[in-house]
Amino acid sequence: MVHVRFSLLLFALPAVLAAQAAVEYAAGAARAATTTAAPAQSIGKSTGGAFDKLNRTLQDTQKTTPAPPKAASSRVAAPKSAAVQPVSVAPAPAPKPEVAYEDPSGIQEGIEYAEVIRRFGPPSLMVTAGQGQETLCYAQKDQNFDVTVLAGKVTSVQRTGGRN
Repeated sequence: MVHVRFSLLLFALPAVLAAQAAVEYAAGAARAATTTAAPAQSIGKSTGGAFDKLNRTLQDTQKTTPAPPKAASSRVAAPKSAAVQPVSVAPAPAPKPEVAYEDPSGIQEGIEYAEVIRRFGPPSLMVTAGQGQETLCYAQKDQNFDVTVLAGKVTSVQRTGGRN
């Protein structure tokens, strides 16, 4: 179905756009030659008709596209009625409440990496400097906290900006 639409757009759209360019040229020539707007109105109607016809063609193609073949089944399917059955849609789940993390100014040397992530949340930026060494960057208002983690433990905390 998507391929049919794409093919139609690939081949029909350039033709329609070329026709539109010709129509616009004709509309400009008509305005230059006469002072009445009647020729331009009829050209506009014909352009609208062309787009209308293209839209109907796309909708007809969508309706007549055959369904993909179904896998063979051992049971015989019951005939379906011609009426369209409404589809019930389950309501979207309620959004989860936002987790409140602690202030990153509370990060201290010696804290385990897992505890830092649990208490202070995921960092704004994480830089891996080498095997087993990472720098976690936390930003809060006008202060930044660069936390160096080596072998799973905080080894240093650098505060920049704001109050030191």
